[in-house]
Amino acid sequence: MLSSPPAARAHAYSLMEAVQGEAPEDAVAGLEALEREALRQGWPDVALLAQAGRVMHALLDGAEPGRVGSALDGLVTRAEALHAPELLGVALALRAVGAATRGDGAAVLDDAGRALALVDDGSLPALDRCTVLVVCAAAYNSLSLWELVDELYDRASALAPSCEEPVQEAAVAVNRVLLRLEWSSVLLELGEEQAAVEQLQRCGEAVRLAAVTRIRPTLWRLDVAACGDLVAFVLAALQEPVPTSSAVPERLLARLHRHREALAGGDDVEVLPLLGAFVALGLLRLGDAGRAGDWLPGPVRQSTSSGARSFPAWVRAQVLSARAAGHADDALLALGEYGALVARSRWSARRGTLAAARSRIDGERVSLEHRVLARDVLLDPLTGLSNRRCFERWLASVPEQDRPTALMLVDLDDFKLVNDVHGHAAGDETLRRVGGLLAGLVRPGDLALRLGGDEFAVLLAVDREAGTIPAPDLRATASARAVALHEAVAGTDWTDVAAGLAVTLSVGVAVAVLGPRSPGAAERLYRDADADLYRAKGWSLAAG
Repeated sequence: MLSSPPAARAHAYSLMEAVQGEAPEDAVAGLEALEREALRQGWPDVALLAQAGRVMHALLDGAEPGRVGSALDGLVTRAEALHAPELLGVALALRAVGAATRGDGAAVLDDAGRALALVDDGSLPALDRCTVLVVCAAAYNSLSLWELVDELYDRASALAPSCEEPVQEAAVAVNRVLLRLEWSSVLLELGEEQAAVEQLQRCGEAVRLAAVTRIRPTLWRLDVAACGDLVAFVLAALQEPVPTSSAVPERLLARLHRHREALAGGDDVEVLPLLGAFVALGLLRLGDAGRAGDWLPGPVRQSTSSGARSFPAWVRAQVLSARAAGHADDALLALGEYGALVARSRWSARRGTLAAARSRIDGERVSLEHRVLARDVLLDPLTGLSNRRCFERWLASVPEQDRPTALMLVDLDDFKLVNDVHGHAAGDETLRRVGGLLAGLVRPGDLALRLGGDEFAVLLAVDREAGTIPAPDLRATASARAVALHEAVAGTDWTDVAAGLAVTLSVGVAVAVLGPRSPGAAERLYRDADADLYRAKGWSLAAG
């Protein structure tokens, strides 16, 4: 079980948010320092979150795709080793965003679907779950799956009051604005003007909500302010009864010009292309085709916003067509028809992708349920360790290659007296604590089990590929673990379980080589460890 201070995890998330602000290098330095401290303190979850923040910075900074992809894969592997579903969800969500930046839609659906299934568990920390929802929303937004993105933001907003820090509130508030703006841009491409107006009105509502939200990154505040004036301008242009150049709201246009300069200075790649295209379209609708051309954005750099890539091109075609009115040639007309056809095809494909995304999430939920059920069959419900059934599977299995293996059998001394004197509730708590002490002694590749009653076991195997424990030293390692367990039990204050409670235990150790040339070796190892346990119990009784 991960036991880092909640404040340390919250600090990691605050730095992850700061990575997206105006001083990302300072935030990265903070993440590096936090990772070092987490490793020193033994907080693997905080160390992973710090690493996740640095990978996020690499994504935002446009680092070399191969290097970022390798870092994301390593992050997922590291999260899987921690057996913390909420952290694995964070790693998978980030990898989905990485897939979005390279245009791999299938990988987006795979990783985001799996991440969302993992954080359906309401017992997981709210801040972790909220982060997964927001990051997955960013990945889905790259595929224009706005309905699904909207749902994820609703879920994140519902979780926000339970989070230790409100670090995702600003992201949700700002992204809701951008979501509506982008959605409306595609509807305009399709000729669905009334639906586009409705989305723009909802964008205006999102701007008003964002205005009362604490937003720290300066660029995010600039985005929201620009979108507020932009929506007002475009709605005025689209809803003008008799479009004329005299109807152009010059003061609003002047503010939009200042917004454009501020966003360009802030190196914005999401709102700036949409702002220029929307203003150009608004001017065109107001009969000012001349100035409309001045607002057309240049080539769009890498952006996760599909609208920022396609909408400016569509508006450019509208402006050119208007300028060529009266002498448009067949090529220009054909180009317009082709653009309309492409827009419809993209919309149809988007609906198919949306259905596939929902199906993938549902499929991952079912798969996760099956994995949990299969895991629970092999887990002891009291201690969370593997159970007798798991041990019996091990006894019946034969490794494909020779594998030196040590078995520790653990038995609590006079445990019946604990139940008789202090009650079964105290007995259960004693077993839980011993199970926790055993779990703290195992290493990757080991297996801690509760065989039943007050009997426990630990399997230590040598992985010939990893070679973490040389085979000749395996008995010494197992004996050292037994000593460490005795010390851990002796160092535990059992009186807070029950007044006067004292706990001791006995450990038996045996070592053997299991493999295809040694049939029945696991059973013999079990008998040898059991015999050693009885010798240990005889010594402890004599000592008593």
